[in-house]
Amino acid sequence: MINCPYCGRELQEGEVCTCQTNQPIGSQANGNQVTNDEVLNNTQNARNINKDVKSENIKQTMNTAEEKKKEAINTSTLNDVINSAVRYCYLTVKFALAFLKNPFVFISKVIQNNDYKAGILFAILTSIFVSIQNLVLAGRGIKLIEDFIGISGLLSSYSSFRAFLYNFIILFLLYLLYCGTIKLAFMIIKESVDFKAILGAVGVSLIPIVWVVLLNLLLQFIAIWLVILLGIFGIITNTILNFWSIRTLSQNKDTTALYITATTYIVCIIAVAIIMFALANGMASSGGVGTTSFSSNSIIGTWSDDKDTITFYSDGTFKANYYWIGGNWEIDGNKLYLTGFLTGKEGYYYKIEGDRLILEPIPGSGRGKYEFYRVR
Repeated sequence: MINCPYCGRELQEGEVCTCQTNQPIGSQANGNQVTNDEVLNNTQNARNINKDVKSENIKQTMNTAEEKKKEAINTSTLNDVINSAVRYCYLTVKFALAFLKNPFVFISKVIQNNDYKAGILFAILTSIFVSIQNLVLAGRGIKLIEDFIGISGLLSSYSSFRAFLYNFIILFLLYLLYCGTIKLAFMIIKESVDFKAILGAVGVSLIPIVWVVLLNLLLQFIAIWLVILLGIFGIITNTILNFWSIRTLSQNKDTTALYITATTYIVCIIAVAIIMFALANGMASSGGVGTTSFSSNSIIGTWSDDKDTITFYSDGTFKANYYWIGGNWEIDGNKLYLTGFLTGKEGYYYKIEGDRLILEPIPGSGRGKYEFYRVR
């Protein structure tokens, strides 16, 4: 809505005011006689103004239409992405459930079709869920869930994210090492096997591990021994499926499959041992031994609460069963730093009151408050 610059009347969109054209020629304006030329000039000016208004309205209408069109395209694209993601997740879960009904047939089809994409997908999923489970078994528990939904968020915790990332990278590289060892073994015995088929077969063989890990994330709140038993079951099942995969790849040669399976497991066990040894040495070298006198510190010894027992040794290492598993420790004033094999470095304010060891988290570093009692 605009106003006439002469009479001030409100005009509708596209309307031309006639106040100037209807004005008598002989009328007086400020005591002066209005001439025909002035009337014509005023009329022309009014027309020009209305043309400008029309042009501006057209531009605004076109811009609004363009913005709505872009917004509609963006909304449509976002919906397509969400729908594709939901559909892909649904198909993945459906595939994993169908696999449990007849895993051997599925493995044979994956090998026949060289479906390496499915294998890599489930290898990635297994690495992700096992990494999360490792944090849970290392004492994250409820705290892990709180990290996900809390204000700080899991990713803002560098130590937790770094520990998760280390676990994920190591597990996925272990998958690639296992597949590479199988390929190398077939090359040694001079059998031609497509590496894509190996990636697919070994990857989908990890599906039972995914389901086991998902159950363990719930069972760890009930009893740790259920987690251990189910984990053993998952490993045994995966071993059987791996043997079947190699047997199918070797065209049903049982002896060859047995040798290759045993060889690949030995290689992977050695690789894991080397990685753990390297991590332990790295932690020991950065453990900050010079920050405190271990031999005379009162924290050395065994402490326990209702869930875990933790032992601090004078060489700067510690061992636990639930919260941190094990690693290195160091003291700087009233701060205790624990560097776990799976959890990374965490910091706590500590104090000892009689037979009680109280740990309170350093903001952005520690996880929750702990209270232990001396055992010996």
